[in-house]
Amino acid sequence: GLGYEALSERNPRIIYAATSGFGQTGPDRNRPALDIVVQGMGGVMSITGEVDGGPVRPGLSLGDISAGLFTAIGILSALHERESSGHGQMVDISMLDCQIAVLENAFARYSATGEAPKALGTRHPISTPFQAFPTKDGHIVIALGFGLENAWAVFCAILGLPELLDDPRFETPGLRTENHADLEPILIGALRERTTDEWIAELEPLGIPCGPLHTIPEAAAYPQVEAREMLVDVESVRGNRLRIPNSPVKLSRTEAAIKGGPPSLGQHTAEILSSILGFDEDQIERAFESGGASRGEDLPPELTGS
Repeated sequence: GLGYEALSERNPRIIYAATSGFGQTGPDRNRPALDIVVQGMGGVMSITGEVDGGPVRPGLSLGDISAGLFTAIGILSALHERESSGHGQMVDISMLDCQIAVLENAFARYSATGEAPKALGTRHPISTPFQAFPTKDGHIVIALGFGLENAWAVFCAILGLPELLDDPRFETPGLRTENHADLEPILIGALRERTTDEWIAELEPLGIPCGPLHTIPEAAAYPQVEAREMLVDVESVRGNRLRIPNSPVKLSRTEAAIKGGPPSLGQHTAEILSSILGFDEDQIERAFESGGASRGEDLPPELTGS
């Protein structure tokens, strides 16, 4: 009884968001799904991993996170539209749809060439060099994208490989990509001669996009991450402390930030019944006693906040 049609009859301005595996229409609308299911069905796992390797799940919950982001965008869009129309609407988000949307490059290439995109490791399918390379003490990520004037010439000069400029195999980004198997060993041999920091000190001042390949601990300790306050300490309802990512949305006037740890199930039930639904204390207590509302106290520890 809490579907959009029923609620919109009571309140035509309501904005109702539903996020599901496959959306509210289509033959798969009633199928269950978790993150890895839609990653597999959407194609992302088929283009993730090393060349000639098996399918690989990315190291983050891309199916869940992208759906959450598109849900937020949909809600904000509906709120903005309501300012002019006065009417709410339903926001229908499919996790599978979101996987298709974020794979825009792969689907465009398939449409243009008729060839199925494949896993390329850290390489870019069109631009070269555009990947992670081993160095003397780790890895460096280098991205010579399109539109960087003289970047290839500068890059070759810094690496001490001016002969590559006269090699017809590597004259253009397209040719460098086509002949990547010949080019990559040459670049790896040169980049292994120095440390990541030494290469960055040379490349970055000359406008070559590059950066270190961090582990999670290294990313957590990185000064830029600290300066942006992207990791914050929170405390759970059970007193456990955890350092978690902060909001990446930096607003100049209204702060968006993590203010506390995750609530336990039922922790704010009384507050919501009172402030939003207008229940008085007696009504709230009757709701708890009848089982119509939960304080979370009767739930197992793993569901009430770690």
